[in-house]
Amino acid sequence: MILPKKKKRVVFSGLFLVLSGLALYIWWPDYQWSHTYPPTEGNTCTIFLIDGLSSEIFKAELQAGHLPVMEKMINENIYTENGISSFPTMTGYGFYPFITGVDATKSGILGLRWFDRKRKEGNLRNYVGRTNVHMNDDLVDSVKNVFELSTPFYTASINTFMDKGVQHNIKTGWAHTTAKYEGKSIFKWLRMIPFVGQAIAKNHFEHESDALHLAIRQLRKNPKVHWITFPSPDAYNHVSGTDDTYMKLIHHIDSLIGVYISEVKKLGQDKHRMIAIVSDHGISDVSANIDFCGWMKDSYGLSIERGKSVNILSSALDQPLEDLKMKDGYFVINGNLTAYLYMKNPYLPFPQTWANDLPYSSLIRYPAKSGFLNIPQILSQNTGLELIIYKDDQKNIVIRNGDQLAQLSHSPHGITYHPFNGNPLSYPDSLTEISFSETEWLFKTTETIFPYAVPRIWNLMNTPSIGDIVMTSRKGVDLANDYEIFVGNYRGGHGGLRKEIITVPYIIHIPNRPSEKIKALRNEDIGKMVKNHLGF
Repeated sequence: MILPKKKKRVVFSGLFLVLSGLALYIWWPDYQWSHTYPPTEGNTCTIFLIDGLSSEIFKAELQAGHLPVMEKMINENIYTENGISSFPTMTGYGFYPFITGVDATKSGILGLRWFDRKRKEGNLRNYVGRTNVHMNDDLVDSVKNVFELSTPFYTASINTFMDKGVQHNIKTGWAHTTAKYEGKSIFKWLRMIPFVGQAIAKNHFEHESDALHLAIRQLRKNPKVHWITFPSPDAYNHVSGTDDTYMKLIHHIDSLIGVYISEVKKLGQDKHRMIAIVSDHGISDVSANIDFCGWMKDSYGLSIERGKSVNILSSALDQPLEDLKMKDGYFVINGNLTAYLYMKNPYLPFPQTWANDLPYSSLIRYPAKSGFLNIPQILSQNTGLELIIYKDDQKNIVIRNGDQLAQLSHSPHGITYHPFNGNPLSYPDSLTEISFSETEWLFKTTETIFPYAVPRIWNLMNTPSIGDIVMTSRKGVDLANDYEIFVGNYRGGHGGLRKEIITVPYIIHIPNRPSEKIKALRNEDIGKMVKNHLGF
């Protein structure tokens, strides 16, 4: 029987993952445990990151009494139900502020995937799969994170690839993969192998428990900084959406945090150890998955390349720019609910066609077989897209939402939101035509549909190598039809700016600090708390 091309890709990729995972499971050396470090001095910190924590579900489960550990922490410590994530709301990229106290747009990267116009090859910086090793390499050197600042003391992390400078990093990637795709493709059969199936193919609950046991082992070495990621809520939501299992995973994580806190007290580390429970983004269930590149091709004759979802067979980012010579644009997906569109300049010779942002004059008058196209306008007609964001000829930021338009401008007094045809962010009149500082925007927009969107948009759009257009999807819509190698279409995602995606809870325990409820905090504010506690 001859398998279809996609089926072959799934089978061979699955076999490669199985063999690689088994090799790691059997042979990977455990040498980092035997390293010795100077005794840890001063204050310490543990950060629990619950990947993809729905604020709405968290509050509901909290009120129902299903999260006793976190409920106790909230009552006794610092808490906000309005933590603000980075934009795009992405794993890895959104970790950066927690360990630096700096906005993620200053990190040198632009998400889990972005297109670096200045390179001659490997322009798509994709940190999903084996190429996740490049995330730390691409970070700027000018900002030092808490792992780097803690040298020479022992630092440790579980399941993060944003950990430049950490002394002891453990990634349980194989267990995470088998859990995420449990019941899919080859992973379903692996788990059914007699005697050993459940040992080599974990489900989410088993994976998180095993990771916590490793974290406890690290804790006994008293890490100056300890980062533990619980990836299961995000992974489960992507594949299955939110249901009872998603909620049970949150309950399970609550109990695991309780085990860790008990061990902290047992080891006598509670007098100095700050504990932060945070998330990188919320989630949104989806029911429609659109083929953006196919739509652009069929409707307007534009050839748009879509970057890979994951790199399985190689850790190299080496695709030559030459491959894009005949393409009109490059479509880069983040979280599946946000994407960057990079357009080539058709009036320049290759490779200069890709080297710089497309001028606004060409963006609104792009040559195609059917005539000149106003790219932002045609995108605004796609009913699956919500916000279309780009720069005008005066370098102001334009925000479109269907036929509604607004502009952002900057002055010494702050950032101003100017709606001039409708109101794409649906802000009250009191927030229009007035300059506000970033802090003012934080507190004035907490309860709106798009909390803190103005500063997040402004900073992202003024970052080098951002796409010519940044777009987010409407509620219930995923921008990546048939994108994921083992499941095809996702049933949940993130990346955008809506409240359910950008707003997450933060719980902060600082020894001898009284309890406090705070209206809103940004992830970089948590990073500043961490650095202050550690004395950096």
